[in-house]
Formats: sequence, structure tokens, C-alpha cells
Amino acid sequence: MWKIKNKEEINTWEFIIQANNENEANVIESILNSESIPVEKKYREAGGYLMIYMGMTNFGVDIYVPADLVLKAQEVLNLTETDEPENLSE
Repeated sequence: MWKIKNKEEINTWEFIIQANNENEANVIESILNSESIPVEKKYREAGGYLMIYMGMTNFGVDIYVPADLVLKAQEVLNLTETDEPENLSE
């Protein structure tokens, strides 16, 4: 099991995926946090100001993880993308 590091202990963060909005970013963050992978969210352009002013952003949210956990995060996200229910009409 991975140990969650304090954000202050992490020297290098790497971009892993861009979420379309804050809700999607929160889902991705929850999935990664459930696997003990810390997440740093960065807002594009004026997205940070829009989050404060309007509570949402249309500029997207960049998701970063510690450099040493990039492969693990990619595995977790790939697993969740393929875990779709099979066609029940057959």
C-alpha cells in the first residue's frame, strides 16, 4: 500500500490528465486518493479566479501527481476507464 506524502515533502509534480471541469477533477482526485496517490490541481488561465468568483471554471483543471507515482496513477485511471458495465441487452 502506498503511503500518502505531505505535499510539502513532494519535490516534483508531473502532469497526468486534464479534467474538463471542477466536478470531473474532484472525481479523478477521489479515485487517486483512494489509492493513496496525492493530487495537486492547477487551474488554467483565469480558472482560479472563476472558481473563487463563480464557483466553477470552463477552462479545465490540470491534475498533477508526484513524479514517482505517475505510473501507478496511470494504471489506476486506466482501470477505472475500462470498468464499464457490459451490454445488458444481450
